[in-house]
Amino acid sequence: MGKASRRKAENRALKRMNPEQFAQSQDKNRLLHGINPGSSDPAVPVAIARELDALFDEAKRTGNIDPPVRLLYTTVNATVHGLSDIPIACKKGCSHCCHTWVSVSAPEALYTAKIVKQRGDAAIEKVRSAYAHTKEYDFETRDQHTYPCPLLEEDVCSIYDARPKVCRFAASADAEICARTYHNITNENVPMLMMYLVGRAAYAMVMAAGLRHTGLPHHAYEFNAALARALETDQAEQRWLAGEDIFADIHRDPEDVLSNPQTQLLYRYAFPGATKG
Repeated sequence: MGKASRRKAENRALKRMNPEQFAQSQDKNRLLHGINPGSSDPAVPVAIARELDALFDEAKRTGNIDPPVRLLYTTVNATVHGLSDIPIACKKGCSHCCHTWVSVSAPEALYTAKIVKQRGDAAIEKVRSAYAHTKEYDFETRDQHTYPCPLLEEDVCSIYDARPKVCRFAASADAEICARTYHNITNENVPMLMMYLVGRAAYAMVMAAGLRHTGLPHHAYEFNAALARALETDQAEQRWLAGEDIFADIHRDPEDVLSNPQTQLLYRYAFPGATKG
């Protein structure tokens, strides 16, 4: 079939769709390239929030958090790939930012916990040890008590393809400043790159919106604490998806992304008629 014939067939198929089916089709097409941090068009963030909502809703029925987390990471990767023309100082073995607070959503912690469990007792014990060293420190004090991420191996992330979304947006213009600042040698401002910061914020918003509409907790937690809790809780994934907030009492990021006016606007676009509570 030639291009013209395929296009006609596609148009006929689109005409047979009802408005909801058409919107879903458009949403899936928009997911392929991820969010463009330089664009003010809400179409892609809205599409991702809707797809996450649908996948989280399915996860509540199946007890499996993997599909929405994989979608999240796939779209984040597409966004980061789109920023590849921006020079950054980060490279393999540069792990200074892996010694301080990392914010992670509950689905990401549950997803990572399954990977750690597959690696056996030694990997689990390494997480417990890291948490024991950092559990007393909240968001404001953690950076004064640096400790390596338990998933680092010789300064390289051992779960690189499954690392949290905030780690994927960690990008600096000067690794030497990172080394001095993250290890508390100086108090310089790390030269973060604006497009990466905007991308990180955008994905925090779509994640919070998708979780909220599905009726699941949308907060971000300290990585060591959330990972340790997921590992020590029997049937953690299934219980959290069933509505038990197993992370309720651990340190969380003080910023409630859902209260952000931009997130509220995104929520209204993505889920018209829904009530944000």
